[in-house]
Amino acid sequence: MRGCLAKDPEQRLQSAHDLMLELKWIAEDGSQAGVETQRTVPRRSRERLMWAALTLTTAVALALGYLVATRAPTEERVTRSYIKPMADTSFILSDAAGFALSPDGRRLTFVASTSGGKSALWVRAIDSLRAEPLTGTNGATYPFWSPDSRFVGFFAGAKLKKIDISGGPPFTLCDASDGRGGTWNREGDILFTPSVNAALYRVSASGGPATPVTILDPSRSELSHRWPQFLPDGRHFIYLAGSVFTSKENPTNTIRLGSLDSKQSDLVLHSHAGAIYGSGQILFLRQDTLMAQPFDVEHLKLAGGAIPVADPVPEVAVFSKGLFSASENGLLAYVEGTSSADRQLVWYDRSGRQIGVVPGTDAYSSPRVSPDGKRLLYYLDSSGYDIWSYDMARGVKSPQTFGTASTQGNIYPVWSPDGRRFAYGSYRNGKHALYQKASDGSSGEEVIVEGGDRYKFPTDWSPDGKLLTYQEGIQSGWVIRMLPLDGDRKPYTLHESGFSEREAAFSPDGKWLAYCSNESGEYKVYVVPFPGPGGKWQVSPGGGSSPRWRRNGQEIFYFSSDNKLMVAEARANASSFEIGAIRTLFETRPYGVFARFDVTADGQRFIVPFEAGTSTTAITLVVNWPSDLKR
Repeated sequence: MRGCLAKDPEQRLQSAHDLMLELKWIAEDGSQAGVETQRTVPRRSRERLMWAALTLTTAVALALGYLVATRAPTEERVTRSYIKPMADTSFILSDAAGFALSPDGRRLTFVASTSGGKSALWVRAIDSLRAEPLTGTNGATYPFWSPDSRFVGFFAGAKLKKIDISGGPPFTLCDASDGRGGTWNREGDILFTPSVNAALYRVSASGGPATPVTILDPSRSELSHRWPQFLPDGRHFIYLAGSVFTSKENPTNTIRLGSLDSKQSDLVLHSHAGAIYGSGQILFLRQDTLMAQPFDVEHLKLAGGAIPVADPVPEVAVFSKGLFSASENGLLAYVEGTSSADRQLVWYDRSGRQIGVVPGTDAYSSPRVSPDGKRLLYYLDSSGYDIWSYDMARGVKSPQTFGTASTQGNIYPVWSPDGRRFAYGSYRNGKHALYQKASDGSSGEEVIVEGGDRYKFPTDWSPDGKLLTYQEGIQSGWVIRMLPLDGDRKPYTLHESGFSEREAAFSPDGKWLAYCSNESGEYKVYVVPFPGPGGKWQVSPGGGSSPRWRRNGQEIFYFSSDNKLMVAEARANASSFEIGAIRTLFETRPYGVFARFDVTADGQRFIVPFEAGTSTTAITLVVNWPSDLKR
């Protein structure tokens, strides 16, 4: 007993095996000398000695059991580390991409692009320093795992797909033109959002028809249901309901509780961005702080107050998605940085040298250079969504729209060709509409497209001032529409392709239209004759967004999927179009998905909302993060 309980570790028996040997030695009378003695000891005495040894063994076992039961529990260590992309690749985190921890916490999948601009899914074991790409996942977005951690679901090529991480090609499950998240239960059901203006749908993990599970509620200003996640019972799930254009400081978006067995839903909490469940907690963003709030999965309700977990953690405001993920066994992954008011509007030359900034940091988005090059339009998405102008000569900023409690979003301004007016999208009382107003503030705003339950905002104005092109969210993604500004102003669709198309921009002569389409599996830049008919030319070899024309029509600029500003030579005549050399001008970190930059008429200067606060060079990994909640 004294040997087992000795305070000095050097004097203490080190294992049960040592204890067994000691007791066996006692039972055999201790030594070789004991063997000689044993011959003279009566058999009954030896038996009594053995029974005493067994009694001692039992006593020692009870004592050790008591010590183990009553000693203080060993504290689980919380460890933090960084996961970096592989050489010659970069994470795609703030665009339509993301990352996800597997349910068993053994792997991380993420979207990354190579130096050639190709984006794909990668998988990295948590205990490894290497990540491997998954073949056939070019253009993948928003990955999520199967419950057994063997498959990854994702969106690409206007489809919902899955792939076995051990090898083999992807398998297409159903159509999903512009997906916004998915989740997978143990019964083989997948919940997902097929496009920007859709509710949640259900499809078998084996593929087949997709059926609606939730219903958008206009009375709650619900334009989208997205970022679903199954709870442990596999029947209930949480998801984000609302619109992306709401204030983070006073969010009207909600996290709701739904069920596969009912169309009814219940409020869980208010949050601007999506939430997830992990380790008995609901994880969500409160502005730029990641919070954890206990959730009772038996009674399906919150069971305590919210506690900060990490700060700052950004969200992608244009998608209402927070950059964090959690496993079932206590792993947490997130990106460090803010997502609100620390951006800069930076001027670059063609070499990528910074040649100026708009004074002050703010929540700048969607800059537009006036036709005369003297003013900027942009919108702010910090405490609300409003359009501002900046007079470059005088250095003066002026608000152009004035949001109220019911006017939650004035976004994506576009100049008229003469610079006297601008058009913009506005989200008011749960409806999206298009407006125009004088740029000098001499007159009030005018509705040019009535409000509806679909996202819509302008992307360009024709050189003759007669047409405004805008994009509208539909069930299949985005569609390009044209609005005649004279006559009855009846909008019409450019063409129905079956794919998601967006960001149309007129050539300076009005005869060509550059735009983005995901028909190849990721958004790329194309050019078509306007108003048509005719052929189609692919401009960007890889992913591309936000096409802009040089005033002479001889160059097209765009951002690649890995944040490089690209330029393509354009040669056009009355009946043909040709793309010449394509090269990289510079790399930076622009904010947003649409209208990520603008260019001056001479093609020499570029204005970019630089994302100063969010670094996408690493993902933070926390092991045993729930232990921090107990301190």
